[in-house]
Amino acid sequence: MAPKNERVFEPNASIVLVGCRGAGKRTLGFMGALHLRRRLVTEDHYFEKVTGFSRGQYLARHGREQFARQNIEVFKRMLSANRLGCVIECGMSSLSDEAQDALRQLTATNPVVYIHREKEQIIRLLDAADAQPLLEADAKHRSCSNFEYYNLYDSGTSISRLGGGGTTGSDAVGLAACRSGPSKLLGAQEDFTRFLDAIIGRGATKAWLQSPFSVAAIPPEFRSVSFALRLRLSYLMDMDLEWEDFEARADCIELIIDHWPQDMLEVISRQVALIRRKLRVPIIYHVEENPRGERRRSLEERNAMDAELLELGLRLGVEYVSVDLQRDPALTNLVLQHKGRSKVIGNYWYMGLGALPWQDEQQIDNYRSAQGLGCEVVRMGRFCSNDSPVEYLESYRKSLQAAVPGPKPPLVAFDFSVLGIRTPIQPRVLAPVKHPDMENDRDHLATVSNAAHSLELLFRQFLLDPLQYYVLGSHVSYSLSPAMHAAAYDFTGMPHTFQAVACSTLESINQICSSDTFGGACLTAPFKVAIIPHLKLKSHHASAIGAVNVLLPLRGSTPAILEHANARNRAGPAHEFYGDNTDWSAILTCLRRAISPRNYVQPSRTTALVVGAGGMARAAIYALYQLGCRNVFIYNRTVERAREVAGHFNAWAAQGQSQSGGPQTEPAKEVCRVVLSLADPWPKGFQLPTVVVSCVPATRGADGSPPADFVMPSGWLGSPTGGVVVELAYEPLITPLVAQMRQRTTTSSSPLPSLPPTTTTAGTTTPGPHNESTTPNSTADTTAALPNPPWVVVDGLEVVAEMAIEAFELMTGRMAPKRLMKEVCRKTWEGQQQQQQQQQQQQQQQHKQEGGEGGFEGGQGQGWVYV
Repeated sequence: MAPKNERVFEPNASIVLVGCRGAGKRTLGFMGALHLRRRLVTEDHYFEKVTGFSRGQYLARHGREQFARQNIEVFKRMLSANRLGCVIECGMSSLSDEAQDALRQLTATNPVVYIHREKEQIIRLLDAADAQPLLEADAKHRSCSNFEYYNLYDSGTSISRLGGGGTTGSDAVGLAACRSGPSKLLGAQEDFTRFLDAIIGRGATKAWLQSPFSVAAIPPEFRSVSFALRLRLSYLMDMDLEWEDFEARADCIELIIDHWPQDMLEVISRQVALIRRKLRVPIIYHVEENPRGERRRSLEERNAMDAELLELGLRLGVEYVSVDLQRDPALTNLVLQHKGRSKVIGNYWYMGLGALPWQDEQQIDNYRSAQGLGCEVVRMGRFCSNDSPVEYLESYRKSLQAAVPGPKPPLVAFDFSVLGIRTPIQPRVLAPVKHPDMENDRDHLATVSNAAHSLELLFRQFLLDPLQYYVLGSHVSYSLSPAMHAAAYDFTGMPHTFQAVACSTLESINQICSSDTFGGACLTAPFKVAIIPHLKLKSHHASAIGAVNVLLPLRGSTPAILEHANARNRAGPAHEFYGDNTDWSAILTCLRRAISPRNYVQPSRTTALVVGAGGMARAAIYALYQLGCRNVFIYNRTVERAREVAGHFNAWAAQGQSQSGGPQTEPAKEVCRVVLSLADPWPKGFQLPTVVVSCVPATRGADGSPPADFVMPSGWLGSPTGGVVVELAYEPLITPLVAQMRQRTTTSSSPLPSLPPTTTTAGTTTPGPHNESTTPNSTADTTAALPNPPWVVVDGLEVVAEMAIEAFELMTGRMAPKRLMKEVCRKTWEGQQQQQQQQQQQQQQQHKQEGGEGGFEGGQGQGWVYV
């Protein structure tokens, strides 16, 4: 019988953060409180609230002995009075024995998270003489906590660069210069909020409810096909590849602890943090009993050391912990008791000659035993030497279906030999693979197989089908999506095709969708709103926005959404369709990267301007709302359309407020308002905008409508802290708005180069006045002195690449090679520009030869798309 899981708490149980000074608790506390919408309680403020004095004042007034007594009493009172609905940041009081006893008792009902980071960074932040004793005392926090988070140091902002390619022309300068770099703490914010979601159990559930076809919504063991990339700790200690090389190589990472370096727990914690930061995929944490190339341990030492290592994996909140069920039952019980929200993979390994055959009844009993223990996944590996035809394992699977009652945990079963796992790979989920360029001498499973080759074999065996994908709209000839998707198909081993098809009627879309090989489509104008009445299902986001830009066929054999999601990459008739929206999330991603700490979003104060009233404008408003902005102004040449969009979101926001609980004594507040004219002053009572999103074309539309040529009125650009401009058009890349921002930055200070602004400011978009790690750089520090504060410009190529990445994942269910798709986006755009220049030159020459007079106007009829 499975032991009780001791690390599942009340959903609203307060989360307590402990750790050394300089570990980043205050910063992470603000991030966590904002993400979970909880109250932040800090020890310093709570002490002052209770006593009426700051710590220093109280010490000076009452002396050290009285201060120590009062301090510990206030600490325990803080924990007792705030057990629900808070994020609590503990100060240095947590180093005392009495405080740690109180924390240890609290672990029975609340998550207590030990925050630590690189010792070198602690020493750098503190005096060396003070840091060493603090670090020695800090280690005791492990004994009074039940989780831990390694706060990986981010060396700074990485500004996107143009890279090779040798592009010429003024737009190429703009491409390099307009790109924004991510805020320094963005990675920490994303990692820590995902960690909190994981330990309180809302990560996958939240994603499923909002967008069930997203990669994050379906755990790898429930996908139709999934791969686990095996990375050994011994390899990570001396890697011959870069972390970026492992992007999109599998659905999850299996971190195999096969090495015991000095300061072992710190080293492993850092590697888990690096995988989370660099690859952003679920982690399977496995402790190998007898790793190759390491010394042999006695049974007693193995059990004691591996218990400590397994406990570390559970404390780190990894998605899966793998335990060998043939080992000491005490290890299994430890994992089951402390698993929290982590899932347990129960293993049975049969090594060497004479391994237990699949047809033996004991194999059925093994599965039943793992099922009875509550393992979420059962994994079985059997060494074979031409003694186990493929049919034996298939027969075993059928026997399980007949003999074992449900619910059945997913089975990962395979044969392997000295050459690795049998190919074609037998398990359809969590199949072990390696990077194609990685030498892995210690591994006996993933010696040959990699995800792309394995996926390619599934298509060759007709288990998956080549499909046709599209971008559909009235003017898509210059779409960058076909090139990006084609590169991603080639990278992942899928023989799909992607093409741009110009169409303007729903009948045309219906004809394309009726094909048995239709895989999905990106939609542009005029279909984003018009398609909605024809959908069977749509995501929560698409419903809120009122627009769809991704269309998928529903081919499941049952009405269950999971069946439909797992029918992707398979052909067949489809009569119903699903709609989703990736426009908003692409805009949100770009905004989070670009917003500086000076302009962190404050719901009651931050003001944004959205230009346009089409489907992209709707997505931009929704992205701003999700960012926390509650003051959005819309400007559109057709005022009635702007009012229609504003009304949609005000009604949606009011519905959300009414469903939040509690009596509604006041009318719902408007979140969207309409600006009637560019000649009007900025509305009174609102701050000048710090976020501007332009959603209008910069060239003549397909219907012959003139370009918007939007520029900001100078009176609206008076924000003392500058801001962010997101320009969604990329034909041309340097739109009138981008050119305006370039000129504004050029005139702000003569020593500055003649380029659009970028940001290298360190900080976070979460509440920042008390952010102990926010250290603006010299550019930000001089903002107040500049006549024109700098504005960060996000160009259309950044946004369109993010849209394509998310669309690829929705359509195929596979992780997107993001770096590759972004590079292809840039190169394809550069190629289009060069081709257009050559065509214009040829036409000009032909015009001169024919005796024509006057100049040639090229490119005015080009449309622009956001796909």
